[in-house]
Amino acid sequence: MKKLLVLMLTFLLTLTACAEQGTDQTGTPDDQNKNEEQIAIEHALGTATFDDVPQTIVVLEWNYVEELLALGVQPAGVADIEGFEKWVDIEAELNDDVVDVGTRTEPNLEEIAKLEPDAIITIASSHEKIQAELETIAPTIFYDSTSEEATKDLYAYTFETFQKTASLVQKEAEAEQALNDLEAKYEEAAKDIEAMDLPTNTFVFTQAYSANNTPTFRLFTKNAMVSRVLEKAGLENAITDHQDAAWGFTDANVEGLAQYEDALLIHAVQEDDPLFENLESNKAWQELQFVKEGHMVDIGGDTWTFGGVLSAHTLVDNLLESLKEE
Repeated sequence: MKKLLVLMLTFLLTLTACAEQGTDQTGTPDDQNKNEEQIAIEHALGTATFDDVPQTIVVLEWNYVEELLALGVQPAGVADIEGFEKWVDIEAELNDDVVDVGTRTEPNLEEIAKLEPDAIITIASSHEKIQAELETIAPTIFYDSTSEEATKDLYAYTFETFQKTASLVQKEAEAEQALNDLEAKYEEAAKDIEAMDLPTNTFVFTQAYSANNTPTFRLFTKNAMVSRVLEKAGLENAITDHQDAAWGFTDANVEGLAQYEDALLIHAVQEDDPLFENLESNKAWQELQFVKEGHMVDIGGDTWTFGGVLSAHTLVDNLLESLKEE
């Protein structure tokens, strides 16, 4: 009898050990713990997961560089740093040791790999074709500001990606504070503008440039980031059509501006662009009401029209400064 009891006890212990071993093999408890710790970011081309908060991040599109800087995070690598510093006027700056990893359209995969990044952030419309190569280097987040859903309201989409990026680097509180600060800035700006007694509160915002010495005007529609910023500051976009314009703008020539000549012309033109010099002899331009009346507002060529919270601050600051000079 005693021998039988020993055999039964041995059998039960063996079953328990096998059960415990089975749990390990399926990994259920371990996976549950791991999933609780993982960071998962849904993006345009899938979901990127991270076991830890990324410390080394490469960014291939400028507005996501700006997002990290707004959260107090320096990227390790950025595409076209020279262009970023020329076009994006924001309070935060890139550190000197941030590595340039090629252009935004053709990033240098070898340079990116050398940095051994924990994460890569980019835009699907530019880099979907190299998704596999990028994901071989590091988990990659592909945002898509050209999607139909994003195009409906580029302002909302901009801050949706901002909050996702904040989740990636575990800076959600900083993101919330940044957005609250921006809303407070809008309220103050709206009060200032109301007190200015402007000739009109309607505006046309253009990022203009010379293409083969031909004036070209990007006119920003109501779905654009800059349009929403200016409207929150108390102005009203005179362009009421083209609500689904990709990137939030349509192109126009001088004649295309005529239907908006009663509005303020708010413009961002690079200092080295001969646009206004070329327009001096353009009769159609000289006849436009905002030209004759001087209702033109220069907010600086390096005010980034596709940026995020920091660029919005710059836009409002430059707008107020320019309006006060009128």
